[in-house]
Amino acid sequence: MEIFGIGIDIIEVARIKSAIERHKRFIDKIFAPEEIKFSDRGVFRYEELAGRFAAKEAVLKAIKTGWRKGISYRNVVILNEKSGAPYVVLSGRAKEICDELKIIRIFVSISHTKELAIGLAIATI
Repeated sequence: MEIFGIGIDIIEVARIKSAIERHKRFIDKIFAPEEIKFSDRGVFRYEELAGRFAAKEAVLKAIKTGWRKGISYRNVVILNEKSGAPYVVLSGRAKEICDELKIIRIFVSISHTKELAIGLAIATI
């Protein structure tokens, strides 16, 4: 296994919270339904959403495309294993590009505080 690319992104949690509160379509445009989690009180877990957003950005940096070439945010889905570890599910154009580049796996890591979230991705061939 060889590293193809590494990506990292950091975002302010307040930016994601503000976008969700101001733009009704933002959450549906960016996140797949299975990525959206609520707290016990029924409110969004903004820190987790910000972390997923940062991870999506990091993935596209790791595969060296950015949001070009027809990729949409929902082509990169960040889910969690039972252990809590995040993993990536690609679809659509993102998957096609990774297949063309012979990328076999993308590792991701997410961390957040109340103010900031960071995502790291490593694409391997």
